[in-house]
Amino acid sequence: MGQETWDVIVIGAGPGGSAAGMDLARAGFKVKILEKAQIIPEGRYKACGGALAWEIVDQTTLPQELIEREIQCLDLHHMDGEVFHKVGRGAVVWRSVFDKYLLDLALRAGCKLSENDPLLHLEQKSLVQDGQQFNYLVRSRAGNYACKYVVAADGVNSPTLKLLGFPPFAADALVLTITQEIRVGASKISSELGSDKVHLFFGIKDLIERGYAWLFPKKDTITVGWGNTLSLIRGNSVREAFQKFLDLPLTKIALQGGELLRDKPHIIPVGLRAEFARDRVLGVGDAIGAVDPISGKGIPYAILSGQAAARCIKYAADQGKDEQLPQHYTKAINTKFGTVLRLKVALRNKMFSSDENLKKYLKLWETHHSSEILAQKLF
Repeated sequence: MGQETWDVIVIGAGPGGSAAGMDLARAGFKVKILEKAQIIPEGRYKACGGALAWEIVDQTTLPQELIEREIQCLDLHHMDGEVFHKVGRGAVVWRSVFDKYLLDLALRAGCKLSENDPLLHLEQKSLVQDGQQFNYLVRSRAGNYACKYVVAADGVNSPTLKLLGFPPFAADALVLTITQEIRVGASKISSELGSDKVHLFFGIKDLIERGYAWLFPKKDTITVGWGNTLSLIRGNSVREAFQKFLDLPLTKIALQGGELLRDKPHIIPVGLRAEFARDRVLGVGDAIGAVDPISGKGIPYAILSGQAAARCIKYAADQGKDEQLPQHYTKAINTKFGTVLRLKVALRNKMFSSDENLKKYLKLWETHHSSEILAQKLF
C-alpha cells in the first residue's frame, strides 16, 4: 500500500512527545516521532527561560554537565520597588539541550525519529495491512504512515489537532511572549543578578497588565523575556512595552554591553483546551494547554501528560477498550493536574485584578506553592 506501519505516531519531539514515546516504546509499542525541526546533533532552539524545579532534574536524572546554572532563590520584583524572595532549589537549562536529552532517552528506548519532517496531512481511515488494523493515515514531508494511535505533542498551535477540528484556545487563554538571548559573561551575571537567582518583574499599571517579565541567567547568557495576555495586546504596543522592561535599572545594568544572540516571539497557553482527546488521538503538553497559568511552567506538565498518554494507550490496547480512550485520558489529565490548573486560572484572574492583590499574592508565594494557596484558601 506504499506506507510504513506503526503502532503510534508521535507528532513533536519536545518533553511531552519524548516522554510518551519513551514509555510506549518500553511497553513494546512500535513508535515513530515526527519532528518539524532539525534536532541532530545539537538540538533545536525553543524560546523558553529553561527554569526547572529540582524535582524535575531528579526525575529525569539530568546530568550535571547539562545544567547551565543552579538556582537557590526566585526574586519577585514589583514595580513599586518591593522585592519578594522565594527560596527553593532549581536549575536553568538550555531547552535545546534538555529536550535533546529527553529525546535521546526515547530513541534509546526504541523510538525512531524523522526530523526536519513536518506533518502535512492526517486523516482517520480504517485499513488492514499485514493482518493488522490501523486507524489513521499520516502524511509528512518524508513519507506516508499508517498507525493505530496518534500523540499530538506539537505545541500550542498544534497542526495535528487543527487538522482534526479540535476547538481552538480562547484568546484570553494565550500569552504572547518576546524572548531575547543576550550574552554578557558569567562574571557580570554574578555581580549584577547574583550567582544563584532568577528574577521576575510584575506591575499591572506600570509594566504588564496580565503577565510578567523575566531575567533567567545561564552560564554566560541571560534569557530576557516579557509576556502579556494576547487579548489585552493592542496595536504595536508590544515592542514599546518590552522596551519599558529593558529600560528598568536592574535590567539595563545587567544587559549593558551584551551581545544579542536571538530575538523571538512565541505564544504560550495559560488555559486548558476544551478537548484533550478524540477517538485514538491524544494531545499532550502545550497542545492541550498543560501549562501553569500563574508561573508559565510547562515542562513538568508536558512530561506528566506524555506519561499519562502512554499509560492510557497501553491500557486501551491491552484491554481492547479503544472506544474508552478519550474518556480515560481526560480523567487521567484532570486527576493529575487539569482540575488544579483550572482553579489556578481563576486564581490568576484575581491575582491580576489589582496591584494590591498582586502584591498580596507575591507575599504568599514567597513561602507557599500556588497549590497550597489554593488548598488552604489563603488568597
